[in-house]
Amino acid sequence: MKADKLEISLVNLCGAAMAGIKPASLAVCGAEEVSALDAYAQMFVQKGIRIETLSERRGKITYLVFREEKLRAHLARAECAAFLARYGYPVGSLEGCLSYLKLRLMGKCFPHEIGIFLGYPLEDILGYLEDPFGCIFSGAWKVYAEPEKKRALFEKYRRCQSCILRRLAAGESLERIFR
Repeated sequence: MKADKLEISLVNLCGAAMAGIKPASLAVCGAEEVSALDAYAQMFVQKGIRIETLSERRGKITYLVFREEKLRAHLARAECAAFLARYGYPVGSLEGCLSYLKLRLMGKCFPHEIGIFLGYPLEDILGYLEDPFGCIFSGAWKVYAEPEKKRALFEKYRRCQSCILRRLAAGESLERIFR
């Protein structure tokens, strides 16, 4: 069976989160793909992977892909919880944090604290907030500290994505890959 456009997008943008090596990933699809996205969400929820729609604007759906236990544990880390609390998030409640993130995404300013959900290191989020153009380099996010450590992490994400794509190309379904 040939992989469809949404399936390839899920792997390219969210494979590391689906595999559990990253707390969450963010992606966007067209409104015409909502039924396919819902089908994937139904299939993956049984495997511990959630696909949560965060916003719908101008025919585009922004969604978050995550393993619930990984994201909950990540957001509960002291530094993450303290950072999110500064923005008014109800720390200690994954559902509350997701609901508040949805509200923040409806605002006029982009909520850069979303980086915490995505597993971006706090020092890089703070670096961006202080100086958006002063990063050392860009990869999955803009890096402001420990570049070698971040390059290794980006490579880990890339290898994960490549592995999943190879399995898809060999005819395996995402349902089988993430059983």
